[in-house]
Amino acid sequence: MAFRLTGARRRVYLIAAGVIVVVLMLFLWAPEFLQTVEIRLYDLHFKLRGIQRPGDGVVIAAIDEKSLAALGRWPWPRSLLGELIRVLSAGGAKVIAVDILLSEPEVSGELRAVTHLSERFRSLGIASGPPVQRELDELLRQADHDGQLATAIRESGRVVLPIVFEVGPDRSGPTPEPSGTRFKSALVSFRHYDERGLYPPPASKKAMPPIPPLAEAAQGLGHVTMLADHDGTTRWEAMVFEDRGHYYPSLAVQAVRLASGVEPSRLTLDFGRALTVGSLSAPLDPRDRLLINYAGPGGTFRHLSAVDLLSGKVPPDAVRDRIVFVGATAAGTYDLRVTPTSPIMAGVEKHANVAANMLNGRFLRRPDWVELVELAGILLFPLALAWLLPRLRPVVSLGAVLAVWGVLFAAVHVAFLGGLWLPVVYPTLALGLTFVGITVYRLLTEERQRLWTKRAFQQFVSPEVVERLMDNPAALQFGGEVRNLTVLFSDIRDFTSYTERHPPQEVVQMLHEYLTRMVDRVLAQQGTLDKFIGDAVMAIFGAPVPLPDHAERACRAALEMIKELEMLQAKWMAEGREPFRIGIGINTDDMVVGNLGSEQLFDYTVVGDGVNLGARLESLNKEYKTTLPIIISESTYLAAKDVLEVRHLGEVTVKGKSRPVVVYELLGIRETVEREPVPAPLTKVPARAY
Repeated sequence: MAFRLTGARRRVYLIAAGVIVVVLMLFLWAPEFLQTVEIRLYDLHFKLRGIQRPGDGVVIAAIDEKSLAALGRWPWPRSLLGELIRVLSAGGAKVIAVDILLSEPEVSGELRAVTHLSERFRSLGIASGPPVQRELDELLRQADHDGQLATAIRESGRVVLPIVFEVGPDRSGPTPEPSGTRFKSALVSFRHYDERGLYPPPASKKAMPPIPPLAEAAQGLGHVTMLADHDGTTRWEAMVFEDRGHYYPSLAVQAVRLASGVEPSRLTLDFGRALTVGSLSAPLDPRDRLLINYAGPGGTFRHLSAVDLLSGKVPPDAVRDRIVFVGATAAGTYDLRVTPTSPIMAGVEKHANVAANMLNGRFLRRPDWVELVELAGILLFPLALAWLLPRLRPVVSLGAVLAVWGVLFAAVHVAFLGGLWLPVVYPTLALGLTFVGITVYRLLTEERQRLWTKRAFQQFVSPEVVERLMDNPAALQFGGEVRNLTVLFSDIRDFTSYTERHPPQEVVQMLHEYLTRMVDRVLAQQGTLDKFIGDAVMAIFGAPVPLPDHAERACRAALEMIKELEMLQAKWMAEGREPFRIGIGINTDDMVVGNLGSEQLFDYTVVGDGVNLGARLESLNKEYKTTLPIIISESTYLAAKDVLEVRHLGEVTVKGKSRPVVVYELLGIRETVEREPVPAPLTKVPARAY
């Protein structure tokens, strides 16, 4: 069978389609505030995951508050840094990666004094003998802290020094070609080199390498330039930096290369894909960056205080066969970094995280195909909700949407734990906008349904019943249902001959007054006016809103109708008008009730054999000599016999029935005195069925 959408369902799917279009436009536009939400949700994954053990392959030699208190304020003489390198080398450190800028020579007061003294001797023509010259040379050596540091670096043979790049604008135009003299440790091995313009790494407009003596003594140089996202948080490591067409790895990459014993020729950049260090391969994004899988907040890695190292208080095996990053962690001495795991982290610990990621192979990836996952979520979630939400009530639908989002975020978090960053903002936006759009539409249409219900029933039922119907539209039960109800029929006796004797205007006025009073009595008992059949009134009790005492209410309404008629008759006679009489029949039975109209016309009514019997009972008032012209069936009497005062009329066979039915005259509502039904004589024995 072909899938067919009705008008309401079609509009729900149109809402979903509109949401898809809007979210796709936002996806292509990529506004900054949505990017901020995305990366903040990414940060949330770290907090939910908690701290990971970073392994023991990387430690930090920290220039902390304790070291500053013992050895003096920062910066220290570089000779002291050289001494720290000697201690780490003697302890068996595999690699010493220094995260301290050394791009300018250190000119100490001692060096200036000795240099000035030597120049003064020469300018005065004072010849200094060999002893004096030796003393001056020794003073120069002791005052040359850069020279002492260079010697320590050279003797260590395992030191990587930092190079800093001033970040330039993103590359545009032709692919950069190598130019100028390259610095030490520039990459020489590439894959897909001709695609370097498609996957350009961050570019430099100015380089600040270590001073030449230190750079020559080091085993390698690695850049320490950090790139924060637009919200100031450092989530990525620029694995390489481009300067004048040459490409330089980061400090952490160089440290891992040396620790792994990999030759520079085996450090290979595959543009936009991976950076390979021997057998290790780190995944890269199209900007040749690595997502840093932070192990935890600052202090997660083992910190060894520099003063403890220099004083020999650190166990000998604390640095053996490990990568040691040397850097400042004391407040005010380092570049503070905001990371997903901490609002304050020393830059040296960021380098330690990158090195540990490479050593452990614990990477976070965001491959290109995740955008296809985003697009699938943008397309599928609105369509799924368009199918689901109309089947649920609003409160339940809210719970369902929250459950769907919870499952989505849980799946994304599980992927994160497995090393995959899946975006969640745009699928969430599609989910939320679809829910809001469909829910608002449903609320508006339900309000319209309430107004329609009110207009449809306010002329036929009491205001209380209308309110109950609007609260529970399901009570209308389109298509009909079988329920036990009571039906009431009233009719004017000999109305045809009455209209022949009186002017039409007078008849219409009296009929209007009469019907208004009768309907008021029906509504007062929460009955429903089914219809006017000429001068007859048909009313239902117990529908559309169920009433457990519908039979009693119908009988009370009939008695009040007779009282109203008596008052009208007195009024008309006083006005010189001829009054008329009525008859009422009431029956209780199972009937089919509901919207039994057509596509064009709503008609809430009842049908069934019990309805026909009620109409026949009204006609029996012509045959019986009754005190009150109200005849009820046995089923009505049995349903309310505890409160009804009746007179047994006997059995009668009505038209459409093969068996006789027991009927009663309704006399009133029994308050305190109980009376047995008294048979009433027939004016004539019915010879035919009614």
